[in-house]
Amino acid sequence: MTALLNFNYTLFQIINAPAGSDPLLDKIMIFCANFLIFFLPLLLVIEWGRPLNWYRRPLSPTEAAIVQERRATALWIVVACVLSYCLNIVVEHIIFEPRPFITHRVHLLVTHAADASFPSDHTAWTFAVMGMLVLQFWLGFSSIKRQRSNGHDETGYRPLAVPYMLMIAAFAMGLLIGFARVYVGVHYPGDIVGGAIDGLIAACIVTLLRRWLRQPTNAILQFAQALRLA
Repeated sequence: MTALLNFNYTLFQIINAPAGSDPLLDKIMIFCANFLIFFLPLLLVIEWGRPLNWYRRPLSPTEAAIVQERRATALWIVVACVLSYCLNIVVEHIIFEPRPFITHRVHLLVTHAADASFPSDHTAWTFAVMGMLVLQFWLGFSSIKRQRSNGHDETGYRPLAVPYMLMIAAFAMGLLIGFARVYVGVHYPGDIVGGAIDGLIAACIVTLLRRWLRQPTNAILQFAQALRLA
């Protein structure tokens, strides 16, 4: 355990060491650490997609099913983010770790409350989003693959283009946010890993519960359709 903690701190020193030496890089890292997470709602808007009456042509049954699944995933992502935050709170009460700037001399680029450092909330939220998108893409890919093997292929894998790009974008955002939070001096690398694990666990739990979430989800989607938002 001591060796793991020493490695965690050594890796923190390596990542945090350049902070304060390059003004441009510092600004980029501060932006990624504090503000990049606010772009997650944009991913949800893209995941939700256009209302069906905005499409130029009628969607095939496969395309329509994937669009509805994307919208359901957008709703479930909110649940996964809440759940990941709750998991973080539980872990914080079991394992309390002070922020790096509390116990060590660090290159601190942002102001932050002296609360628990482990696990990272920012990373938990981002990886909850990413995990949900990965699972949704995989389920959609598996469904289309089964249809192709049964000779019922209608559109190929084109309907998965947007979910695929969103999945990659969420993963990149998670890596950038996690790295930046260490760079600016408010988290250890282990905090980032812990937050990512909580986010992925939350995504898996919500995906496993999707059968029970389907009824309220369909009610919300029908209401959105009545308002011409879906």
